[in-house]
Parts: sequence; C-alpha cells; structure tokens
Amino acid sequence: MSPLKEIRVIDISRVLAGPLCGQMLADMGADVIKVEAPEGDENRKWGPFNKEQESCNYLSVNRGKRCIALNLKMDRARSILYDLIASADILISSFLPKTAEALGVGDAYLRKRFPKLVIVNISAFGHKGELAGSPGYDTLAQAFSGIMSITGEPEGMGVRAGVSFVDLTTGVYAYSGALTALEHRRKTGSGTVVRVSLLETAISMLGYHAVGWMEASALPFKQGSGIWHLVPYQSFKCEDGEILTGALNDHTWVNFCEALSLREFALSDELKSNEGRVKSRELIVQKLQDLFITKPVSHWVALLESHKVPVVVVNTIDKSLAHPQVVDNEMVVELKKASGSSVRLLRTAFSLDDANCLSGVAPPSLGEHTDAILREELGFTNSDIESMKHEGVFR
Repeated sequence: MSPLKEIRVIDISRVLAGPLCGQMLADMGADVIKVEAPEGDENRKWGPFNKEQESCNYLSVNRGKRCIALNLKMDRARSILYDLIASADILISSFLPKTAEALGVGDAYLRKRFPKLVIVNISAFGHKGELAGSPGYDTLAQAFSGIMSITGEPEGMGVRAGVSFVDLTTGVYAYSGALTALEHRRKTGSGTVVRVSLLETAISMLGYHAVGWMEASALPFKQGSGIWHLVPYQSFKCEDGEILTGALNDHTWVNFCEALSLREFALSDELKSNEGRVKSRELIVQKLQDLFITKPVSHWVALLESHKVPVVVVNTIDKSLAHPQVVDNEMVVELKKASGSSVRLLRTAFSLDDANCLSGVAPPSLGEHTDAILREELGFTNSDIESMKHEGVFR
C-alpha cells in the first residue's frame, strides 16, 4: 500500500525545491503530473549529464512523475492546465509573483477558482517585504542568511556548503506543509496556501547559532571542519587520508585521552571541561594533528572505536555510496526507464514499515506523457492534439 495513493498533484515548479517536494509525494504514492514549458525545466540544462545526455540535476528530483509540456503563455494551454488542476489536491508552484499572475496561476486567482486546492508556493525571499518578488537560488540564500559567514576556514572567505541543502530542505518543508494543509482541508473543507521560501529555510537552519546570538550575544565564526563551541570536534589529516573525530562531552574526553595516550591532557584541570578546552583550542588541535598525521586512517579508526570515541572516515562521495552501511540501508535505487535503460537515484530518506515509499517510475523525458494525458485524462481526440501541437500549445 502507498500512503498517498488517492492524492493527485500538479507540479509546475522548477529547479530543485519544488520538484523534490513533488518527488517525495510521488514516492508516497501520489499521482504527480509535472507541467513544464516547451523548452523544459531549466534544471534539464544543468550538468553533469549521463550517457543519454540527461541532466543528473533533473533526474535527482523528478522520479515518479508524468510530464506534460505546455506553453502557458497561450490561453488554450492555460485551459488545459485548469482542467488538470480541477481534479488535483495539490499544486506546487515556484513562479515569481508577477510571472504567476501573467500566466494565470497566481494564488488569489487559483484560490477563488479552486477553493479546495492546496497550493504550495515556493519563493526565494518569502511573500512579504521589499524582496518578496525577487528571484533567488540556494547559494544566494546561504549568503544572505549568514550561513556562508560561518562556513569555511577561519582566515578565508565564506564559502557555500558543498550540497544545495537550502533548496533541498525547502523541498522537505514544502512536503511537510503540503501534508499539513491536506489535514487542514480534511478538518475545514477548505484548501489553503502553503508558503515556504529559501530564505525562511536558511534562517531556520541557523538553529542554535541564531538563538546563541539572540540570547547570549555569541556571534559564531568560521572554524573549518570544527565547531566554535566544541573542542575537539573536527577533521584531522592522517598518513593516508582524513578522519573526523572528537569528544562532545567530558566523559568522552577521558576516553579520547586514554585512547591516544594523552596523559598530560587527561590530568589537566584546565581541560577537564569543554569550556576550558575551547579556550585552549589551538594547543589541543595542533597536538592532535601532529599525532594523527603519523599513522594511517585504519589505525586511528580502530583505536578510537575500541575506546568508544565517535570517529568516521572523511569519505569521498563514491566511497560513501559504496559503503556497506549505505548499501544495507538501500539508499541507492535503480529504476528502468521507458527507453529500456536504467537510472540510479537516491530514495527518499524515510520509510514506513508497512507501506511502499518508493515510486518505481523513472524521471520522465520532456513532454513524455503529453499526448496520453490529453487523450486519456482530458478526452481530446488525435485530431485535436495534432491541431494544438501545430499551434504551439504544447510539445
């Protein structure tokens, strides 16, 4: 059984956040129809590309969907979209407000026309304030929110996180909001607008850093792989690679010192508490780095694990995906495409014991299901379809 089997979703969003929300809904069983412009989601044009010249960016967030390509600048195409929305529970959109209005998919209009519809509206800077109508992407949100100011080496410039976590987390928030809105509709009988944005996501992800500033005037700073308020807790170079390890509490600090034969550290009253260790960061980190560089990764991992000290290898992505722990948890899935080839993707990062939480349908090619949807869902004849195609209504 799939939890959302009776739910229909129209996904007119682009790039990462909205499409990820749609993919998660599809994984849980929802019928998701992705509506793209005739030229396609801009994400289709971003590398890297696989052997079939498909964008890996696009593939990563569009599993489980059918795709129809409509030119929403044309009245006939908008009429088709409205027919699809009429049977839908959720609409996912990420157009700028002025663009949405011009295309006839503004929130106010859709709420009036489809009062039971749940509209998931994804923006860059939120729906209020002077930047409400401004475009934006993940890295802009990382910079604007302050995240980049605490990411990187102490003396270097702020850097973006290696993954587009603001986009992706916004997609997860959008999914949560959509399900919450469905429950709201069940209780009230009315649809609503779920508003999420990259900015609000990024600000929320500041978490304890923001609270630390507001409540304790503690402004965080860049600390490389470490955390400014915990010592030791960072990566270290070894003879043949890197590990990340540390002592997040005073009990683990004792085990840490015992494992590494750091008697002088273990006996130091100044280093018994994390507060004292933070004050002596440079001394501790340098001592540990001088020690770890002398032996290979495998030696230190085995030694620290034997003393119940948390430690992991700093893996590259290829090694991470091939690790038995990742394999055992079935994070990588392989799906067959309509062409007969297959594609490897990452599954949604939660599952239910008694339900299917993975769509077995590979990401669609541009307009792959246009004719079928028009014919089977909306009742158009082959003659109608050819005529509209000639007019440029769809691809």
